[in-house]
Amino acid sequence: MESSMTHHHLCAVINTILKEQPAAPSIRILDMGCGSGQLMAFLQRKLSQLREDLKIELYGFDVSDSQVQAPGYFHNTIYFLQQEFPEIDWGKRVYQITSKQEWPFPDGFFNYVISNQVMEHIFDHDFSLQQINRVLAVNGTSIHLFPLKDYIFEGHLLLPFVHWISNQDLLFEYIKICSLSGLGNYRNFLPKGTSSDLADFCRKHTDYMIYETNYLNLTEVYKLAKRNKMRCSFRYTEEYYLNKLRQLLGKPLKYEYAFIGNPWWNRILFSFFVRFASITLILDKRNTLLK
Repeated sequence: MESSMTHHHLCAVINTILKEQPAAPSIRILDMGCGSGQLMAFLQRKLSQLREDLKIELYGFDVSDSQVQAPGYFHNTIYFLQQEFPEIDWGKRVYQITSKQEWPFPDGFFNYVISNQVMEHIFDHDFSLQQINRVLAVNGTSIHLFPLKDYIFEGHLLLPFVHWISNQDLLFEYIKICSLSGLGNYRNFLPKGTSSDLADFCRKHTDYMIYETNYLNLTEVYKLAKRNKMRCSFRYTEEYYLNKLRQLLGKPLKYEYAFIGNPWWNRILFSFFVRFASITLILDKRNTLLK
């Protein structure tokens, strides 16, 4: 199966940060919201190729009280990982918990905590960052690829502004008007045999937006990181799209980024991506004021 560009990007960010840090014999990575296990398998394989000097250990978890994943998905996740890497005991690496449970990992256990398009589905972001901070080793890094509320075109329903509406009646009518205008997922919904009723479609997708998404804006992310005592930046956001351009042009992907700070053109690019696509959030567990 061909890997997503998001997988390549997260791998490149980890590899870039590894090059900047002192040599270590091994690293542990936690995939927060691991879903199907595809990202874990990709990183296990690709990072082992890029860093033959390191022992790479992947762990993951996902939640049982969410409707984002299909029923029974977690059994398939374990089966997939066992088929890909039968030498690893995935029963001791991958867990399913509820969204309110403390993560089943020791304090300071991981060098990296990552997620791919997960943060917009979390309702208690403070709890998640508290857990990230707890399980990260000192000087560890957390890397998250996800869209902010600031972006215009919501990627799940494929409709503009839909995630800006909190009133359920207005949201229902907006989805209905957009669907009748030929926008969004309604045309793809019909052939699946789920239902041909527009009202049913709008009701389900209204509930999805209300109960399964919780977007943060840029200011909220900064405040969230500060409350939980983690350094926050959005470096490597532009590199994702530059790598995507390389892919479209048929050029080899980069797995080591040359971060050069924030010149004015980086700021312009970031302002664009915030509105139209996902960003890369970097949270560092570093504080020079702590003894």
